[in-house]
Amino acid sequence: MPTLKASSSWFHSSLALLVASLLLAGCETAPTVDSVAEPAINDAPVAAAPAVEEISAVAAVPDDLWQHIRSGYNLSPAQMHETVAKQISWYQRNPNYLKTVFGRAEPFIFYVTDELDKAGLPLELALLPIVESTYDPLAYSHSHAVGLWQFIPSTARSLGLHRDRWYDGRRDVVLSTQAAIKYLKYLHRRFDNDWLLALAAYNSGEGNVRKSMARNRKLGKPVDFWSIKLPRETRNYVPQLLALAALIEKPEEYKIELPSIKDSAYFEMVEIKSQIDLNKIVEISNIKGEDFTKLNPAYRRSITPPRGSYNILLPLGSAEPLRELLATTDPRSWVPYTEYSVASGDTLSEIAQRFKISTAQLKVRNNMGSDRLRIGQVLYIPQSGKGPLLSSADEATQKSVYSVQRGDSLSTIALRFKTSTASLRQSNNLSTDVLQIGQKLVVQHSAAIVNTDNTRRLSYRVRRGDSLYLIAEKFDLSIRDITRWNKISRHEYLQPGQRLTLFINALRI
Repeated sequence: MPTLKASSSWFHSSLALLVASLLLAGCETAPTVDSVAEPAINDAPVAAAPAVEEISAVAAVPDDLWQHIRSGYNLSPAQMHETVAKQISWYQRNPNYLKTVFGRAEPFIFYVTDELDKAGLPLELALLPIVESTYDPLAYSHSHAVGLWQFIPSTARSLGLHRDRWYDGRRDVVLSTQAAIKYLKYLHRRFDNDWLLALAAYNSGEGNVRKSMARNRKLGKPVDFWSIKLPRETRNYVPQLLALAALIEKPEEYKIELPSIKDSAYFEMVEIKSQIDLNKIVEISNIKGEDFTKLNPAYRRSITPPRGSYNILLPLGSAEPLRELLATTDPRSWVPYTEYSVASGDTLSEIAQRFKISTAQLKVRNNMGSDRLRIGQVLYIPQSGKGPLLSSADEATQKSVYSVQRGDSLSTIALRFKTSTASLRQSNNLSTDVLQIGQKLVVQHSAAIVNTDNTRRLSYRVRRGDSLYLIAEKFDLSIRDITRWNKISRHEYLQPGQRLTLFINALRI
């Protein structure tokens, strides 16, 4: 997980594979000093995001991405450290882990490798997202690090990755990769071109590494990565990367099987300059919702943001229908809307509040340069974009009646129907989270619920001032679920530093 200097240090996929003593899905490991760190593997498969420029395939060997990566090795030491050998042994004993992370990497690793190559950086770094996030763009840590490259909010802002209610740049595969390259270059310069120290700083913070180096200098000790004192996670972080590089360099020697991944682009990009319904893109591109999600996880709503230009990633060869739509239709038809006739006494802010959208969004949708209205004026009211991704654009939200089963809770029902606990409470006038077996609930959901999930298992560290109520509110969970998952009482006093296991919707945090 990257941090800055001393002071700054679509949905979906089913819960799957938990590796060893996993505490955090796709973000941090639970390493120890004397034992091999078991790499964390996400509880659900992946997703990905927008972009900036056309991708060209840079291929050392056209049909073999692994050979392309090997050809750019430049940070692996000539002599293998003992901790690297131990990590290699762990990978050899856990081939399913490697199979899973390599499978998740396939949509993204060519782009990452290609960008690193263009920047002149060691191509071992294309394996860094395996260590950081198991190549899961929806990976989220208790320290609020997000995406393939695990940027915390402050670092992301400093690198130009913005986040709002519509979009999170840390999950944008293309832009976050460019930001990671910029940050890695900076750290490499700051640590006198020592890549191992730069990687340690990427993980634990530039300030932590510098303080440890200064401590060793004062004591007359070496200041290389292997000699300075670092957090346990960081001491295992670099060996994990070097071990992966060694396995890929000599797979036959280590008796591992690498999947066949072509050294060519997996996706193409389309620039979107006006707000558009993402369901419409899924429909006209004739792709599955989960495939769209895999490439575009930066979008937090079912429509793109109301202002600015954004990029949509689509599997190579499937973007032409979208380009034709953009070239031949009115942008006002790209977003679902209703019409409203302005009445006497109306103001723009009151209309926006009534329809639960922002005044800025309302003005953009209607090409308005001011807040002035006239009686009888027809306004286009865009939908809020809070709904789930549908399998086609013409499938609307519908209501169903669900009978509560044994073991159900508001959180699990909300996750199943891709809605929120707040929506369930509102639709059913619930004043409590306690449900009864056989109880009938009205559930608003899409007419075709995509059989995917954006649930992630999170190990949350309790902070000073936290309560079960505040944690439940923060992650859109019920107190009952939190207590059930952690086998604690709802009246129990939480201690700062205490760990809680949560199953969260990664796009709602």
